[in-house]
Amino acid sequence: MGPFKHTVDDGLDIRKAAFECMYTLLDSCLERLDIFEFLSHVETGLKDHYDIKMLTYLMLVRLSSLAPNAVLQRLDALVAPLLSTVQTKVKSNAVKQEFEKQDELKRSAMRAIAALITIPDSDKNSTLNEFLAYVKGHSELSAMFSAIQQDVASAGTEAMDTS
Repeated sequence: MGPFKHTVDDGLDIRKAAFECMYTLLDSCLERLDIFEFLSHVETGLKDHYDIKMLTYLMLVRLSSLAPNAVLQRLDALVAPLLSTVQTKVKSNAVKQEFEKQDELKRSAMRAIAALITIPDSDKNSTLNEFLAYVKGHSELSAMFSAIQQDVASAGTEAMDTS
């Protein structure tokens, strides 16, 4: 059908199911998990496909309240992919759906950061501070982050988990 190539990710559905199971494990048996092994898989998910990134952002929000010390120890590795997501630009000739997807990824990454900054002593992390400086340096991102922080403050953390 012409010179176009379409790549198919055959493992995407299986990975999605695995990350959905991981999200469920946070509710059902957190005390039985090796949290550092769990976080290493969350780090991998932060660099994966759109759907998996969205799930891992939700997991980060949950983990920031359920296991803040473990998250704090891995904060550098967790924030770097979030920064790359926020820095990603959509091609100018992209369709509207691509713009919307990227915007939703940015919003979800910002929600995750809003949860991470609530962890005590997270303000001492240089990677997180670099992220916040980058956001404050860009008016569009700064406005988005401010709106998310206001939503979090008014709705509370439980409402954020379900959004």
